[in-house]
Amino acid sequence: MIVIRNWRDTHPTIAHKSGLDWRLLSNAEKTSGDIEVELEPEYQCLKAITYVSYAKLQPHLSYEPHYHKDHEEVYYIINGKGKIKIGSEEAQFRDGDIIYIPENTTHSITNDSEEMIDFLAFGGLIGKEKEKTKN
Repeated sequence: MIVIRNWRDTHPTIAHKSGLDWRLLSNAEKTSGDIEVELEPEYQCLKAITYVSYAKLQPHLSYEPHYHKDHEEVYYIINGKGKIKIGSEEAQFRDGDIIYIPENTTHSITNDSEEMIDFLAFGGLIGKEKEKTKN
C-alpha cells in the first residue's frame, strides 16, 4: 500500500498552546508529551519514527517548555528564524537549519520575528520506560 498525504488536506491542531501542527504520519501508540490528535489508521504507519508533522509558529509566540521521556525530536526549519532553548542552552536558528532535541530534555521554540516560522518536526523512539515489577 502506498501512503501519501499532503498537509493541505489535513486539519491543524494547536501544539504546545501556541503553534499550528499538521500531523501527517504517526506511530499507532501515543508518546509522552505529544499533542492531542487523532489520525486515520492508514496514516498510523510509522514503526520507529513516532510522528512527522508540518508545523507553523506565529510571530511573537513560543511553544511552552516541555519534554518527551520516550522519544527524541528533530526540527528542520523550512522558513523563518527564531530562538530555540534546549535544557539551559539557547541558540538562534534560521531557515535551512536542522535542530536535534534529545529525549528527557526540556525545550521550547520562540518566534521573535515578524514572519511565520515553518518547520518539519520528526519524533523518534528511543525505547519505552520499563516498569519495575516486584515478584
